[in-house]
Amino acid sequence: MKSWCCFLVFIWCSSLCTALWAQTDEWEQLMQELTDEALGADTDDDAMSALTARMDELEELHEHPLDLNSASLDDMLRLPFIDETQAKAILDCRERLGAFRSTGELRLVAALGQRQLRWLMLCTMVDGDSPSARKFQDKTSEHEVLTRIGVPLYKRDGWSRARGIFHRLRYTGRVAGRWDFGLWADKDEGEPVFSRHNPLWDAYGAHLMLTSLDPVEKLIVGDFKASMGEGLILNNHFTLGKQLTSFWRSPTAIRPHRSTDEVNYMRGLAATIKITPPISVTALYSWRKFDATVQDDNTVRTINTSGLHRTASEMERHNTLACHTLAAHAAWSGRQLRIGATGMLQHFDHQFRQGTALYRQIYPEGYRFGAAGIDYQLRIGHFFVSGETARSFPLGAKGKTGEAGRAGSGWASLNKIAWRFNPNTCLSAVGRYYSRCYYSAMASAYGENGRVQNESGLALLFDADKVGPLVLHAMADVFYSPWPRYTMTRASRGFELLAQAAYPFNRATKLLVRYSLKSKERSDRRYRTNRLRINLAHKVSKALSVQLAGLATAVAVAAPDQKSVGVALMPRFDYAAFGDRLRSSFACAVFATGLCAHSSYASAAYDSRLFAYEPSLFQTFGIAQMSGKGEHVAATLKWKLSTRWQLQGKCAVTHYRDRNEISTGPLRIRSPWRTELQLLARWLLR
Repeated sequence: MKSWCCFLVFIWCSSLCTALWAQTDEWEQLMQELTDEALGADTDDDAMSALTARMDELEELHEHPLDLNSASLDDMLRLPFIDETQAKAILDCRERLGAFRSTGELRLVAALGQRQLRWLMLCTMVDGDSPSARKFQDKTSEHEVLTRIGVPLYKRDGWSRARGIFHRLRYTGRVAGRWDFGLWADKDEGEPVFSRHNPLWDAYGAHLMLTSLDPVEKLIVGDFKASMGEGLILNNHFTLGKQLTSFWRSPTAIRPHRSTDEVNYMRGLAATIKITPPISVTALYSWRKFDATVQDDNTVRTINTSGLHRTASEMERHNTLACHTLAAHAAWSGRQLRIGATGMLQHFDHQFRQGTALYRQIYPEGYRFGAAGIDYQLRIGHFFVSGETARSFPLGAKGKTGEAGRAGSGWASLNKIAWRFNPNTCLSAVGRYYSRCYYSAMASAYGENGRVQNESGLALLFDADKVGPLVLHAMADVFYSPWPRYTMTRASRGFELLAQAAYPFNRATKLLVRYSLKSKERSDRRYRTNRLRINLAHKVSKALSVQLAGLATAVAVAAPDQKSVGVALMPRFDYAAFGDRLRSSFACAVFATGLCAHSSYASAAYDSRLFAYEPSLFQTFGIAQMSGKGEHVAATLKWKLSTRWQLQGKCAVTHYRDRNEISTGPLRIRSPWRTELQLLARWLLR
């Protein structure tokens, strides 16, 4: 395995020797900041998978930026880092100027802070060609074929090295700015091929989208994502951690599904129709299958969201639950006020049953479920107010009524207010009430874990892009669950505090300090987690930038009193050559978790684990999860052979010093080393 470490160093050094110049990779810096904010103290594997899929979608926006001079309000709302007030302010500025001549003119929009400007520079563009040239450009086409393979250089007990290979294939085409179509196929690590369940790839999908078919603004057939209102009824769009004020908004919109997410999407037909200039309607029908464990009485309890089909039990629940979904949203939009109404009906081919566990007593029973709600957005001067209130109800089912209430029949309400008292400073509040009886299978909104059920809370957020030389961000949130959650036997409550400051010493050097404190109950015990990150970034030259990050976690558990500490040191180097045609990144980390823990604290190393963003390939969001004691190394090499061809490679090595085996059961690796190789090829025709 030591030879692989030498190989990584060789890749990095070889690219250093051939360097000419490159611009600062602002995109990588922003992705790292988002990772720090999105990964919390209790992030699990499913949450990390969902985050990876969301970040893939964000990189899709970066790869295909919006034209500021032709984008509509709905187009602008595809950008998750601005709200509707800011989107309208951009369009108002465009109307005053006649047209944007460069993205730099976005600085004239008073409603935008420095953070939004940084994102907009990376996800928007300005077409400065003449009208005739633009007309010609609209008739051009763009095609892309992408294939990525992941090869494990280790063997797990449950399957061979060949079976451990990951593979993804995707084709996307765009024609005349109106047609968008694509195909994708995906196989995860450990999933068998040429079997009854997986003929070749494990998951497949396709889509066709047409736009500007007056009065139909957008029509999608195949795989798509949808969001309505604030997400209390339906939302499988881009969402991140609750700490991010910029990522609250969940606008009513539909768009094609292209990411690696195998669970959080819909399949069928969706359309947005502009009835009159202020009135629009979005309607959809979806039919697709989910993974679920079918009980002996032919009922199911929950939908499995891992998307993995490696073991016999995972393959048995593959596509066992079919779901029909019908939803619609109608909205009236004025200059300062927007009002909408949402309705959704779902029918499953297996009946849901609660089960005997205490936390399941608030889950609904039956085949059919419905929900309806009203949402609003209002702008008054420097104030922006928005929210949604929804009611869920089981259809054709008696619904058990007991101490938990009538499961599946409840209320949910989310309301936000933001006061931007100057262009660089914003104070916000988010209040939420999700009844323990409320249920919507496809809901996702602001909250402790995105689940719209059994939670009340209030969050205060403060963003200041200019306090002298500092950029500040702070958040305080308190939350309460009246019914016992998973692993709990009683009601639970908690709070979270966060403070972050960024200080630019000069244009080349920036220091970021981030601290968070979270107190939450699990297994009837209170866990208090402190996290600290210090990141120093320096741009040595146009070609080379370096970063040094220090991470620390301290976990304290009550009754009995126990504690655990985790620390890591992670330097990173990024280099570019040949006018940015050849890029390389190298990151390494030395970590130790579970320190200062008593021998009776069995999960000390896991509870104090650390997360870090690491170099990765195109649309492959990389997160290093460090638990135990050891070292981690990751290196990437990206080569643009021409305007059409791109090749990328990544190798990652993890070595543990506190164990001789990694994981257990069929996932066990009989070695303290774990080495993975990823290769990506991309072909573009424009």
